[in-house]
Amino acid sequence: MLEIWWLRHGSTDWNKEKRWQGHSDVPLNELGRSQARALAAQFKGIHFDGVWSSDLSRSMDTARLSLPEGTIIHPDPRLREIPMGIVEGRTWQELSPQEQAQIDAWWANPYDTYFPGSEESLGDVVRRVRSWQSELPQEGRVLAFSHGGTIRTMLWEIVGAPTPSRPWSAELGNTGIMRVRYVGQSPTLLSFNDMSHLPGSWDLPPAQNVPGSH
Repeated sequence: MLEIWWLRHGSTDWNKEKRWQGHSDVPLNELGRSQARALAAQFKGIHFDGVWSSDLSRSMDTARLSLPEGTIIHPDPRLREIPMGIVEGRTWQELSPQEQAQIDAWWANPYDTYFPGSEESLGDVVRRVRSWQSELPQEGRVLAFSHGGTIRTMLWEIVGAPTPSRPWSAELGNTGIMRVRYVGQSPTLLSFNDMSHLPGSWDLPPAQNVPGSH
């Protein structure tokens, strides 16, 4: 039995400004660093058989700040966010109506179609994450620091993705945790968006979601 704890990175200035980050290497801001440090109490007394992280600094630094000094963290680009193409570094309001229409249209077939302006689809995200998963031990508990879009995509692999006829979304705040247990290839979702390590987590404002996904 293998348990994966997926953890979204802490806050950045681009999160605060609602700019899509994709592969841009945007650092944590002070709020993000404090969120990461708050995770230390959440992890106290919990044994992880391995720790992995997206190689982007906002993810790696969240890992470093939340875990005991000397913890081995394996950087892996397969845990990166999907590249955000035409929206990377921009807000939804900064896009032209034509660009907004491109993003909305992409959601009709996001697994087989590149995100507008990029060279990756959600299907590509699933394949690279599955490649990473295939190298994990079959027993134990591992921790994976990643990104909102990547973690949601792996959630959708379990519960089914939103569709134009069945729109819905899943809230995932900065340093929100998703826990999944695997018996063989069969997953069980144990929890999603656990933010109990943050004071007042019940009253936090909504996290940024990708337009068209809800």
